Amino acid sequence: MTILIYILNAFVFTLASWTIGLLLNNAIKSMPFYSLISNFNFIKKESTNRAIGLTGFKWLVKHTFFKYFNQKLKFKTRPSTSELQDIRTEMVYAEIGHFVTFIAILVVSVIKLINGLATYAVILFIFNIIFNLYPSLLQQQNKTRIDRILKR
Repeated sequence: MTILIYILNAFVFTLASWTIGLLLNNAIKSMPFYSLISNFNFIKKESTNRAIGLTGFKWLVKHTFFKYFNQKLKFKTRPSTSELQDIRTEMVYAEIGHFVTFIAILVVSVIKLINGLATYAVILFIFNIIFNLYPSLLQQQNKTRIDRILKR
């Protein structure tokens, strides 16, 4: 029963933390370093993305309820250059928001681990990877694809 409570708590905590990510993202988006992190990619090779399962995660996002989360990141027709640049800006915003939230929950996970709640820390960490790290990495992958198109 305790594990079920940890799972439900981690799920709710992760979803609620997105608000914190949005607030922190808004606070830093006018800072000089924001443009640096908006062009940063953790993973340079597409083979690494495949190796960590990002292709499967992308499929899940496209074919489950996740597809309804950020409707600004979709094209209905072939986009113009300015539409691609606009969507890239939205992607960067979502990417950094997820990453900031990932870092915040990572800190909470470490604190839970230090406080002797190892099971909860691991469950929270897994939820954090699924709901924050992978979405951030997926945004980076899509951002890289858009950058290649814009360079043509």
